Amino acid sequence: MSALPSGSGVAARLAPAKPKTRGFLHIVRHGAGPHAIYIVTYHRLGHDGPSAVDNHPERKERASLPSASVPSTPQSSAQAGVSAATPPPKPVLAEGAHALIELLERIGVDFRLGDVRGALEDILRLGSANIPDLWLSDEEMLEKGLVEP
Repeated sequence: MSALPSGSGVAARLAPAKPKTRGFLHIVRHGAGPHAIYIVTYHRLGHDGPSAVDNHPERKERASLPSASVPSTPQSSAQAGVSAATPPPKPVLAEGAHALIELLERIGVDFRLGDVRGALEDILRLGSANIPDLWLSDEEMLEKGLVEP
């Protein structure tokens, strides 16, 4: 037996770690009871705030209005750069609470965290909530269907 490590083990150690981006899940419940559906959207957070702000429908509506009727909000060039390179979030549908739990498990949500349990309670009580502090790489987001390709 060789004292040298195997090739796959060396490759795994030499492969650079994929950069992960901090984000959050926004979950909205439509309907009630066992036939409720849940819309799950992942939003990336850049250095200056959510990158999904520029893609939000209300912001697009405001942009189409004359500038005198709506006060503009200052936007740094860093925010503009983040949103241009960021694919838009892709809403994912979960039909029923069981499907929602399975989707969240597939995404990698840690149900042991108090913030996650609190968010699930808020979804049931209030109809929507955010699950904060998710770190996903671009490949993971595509693989899980959370962004447009």
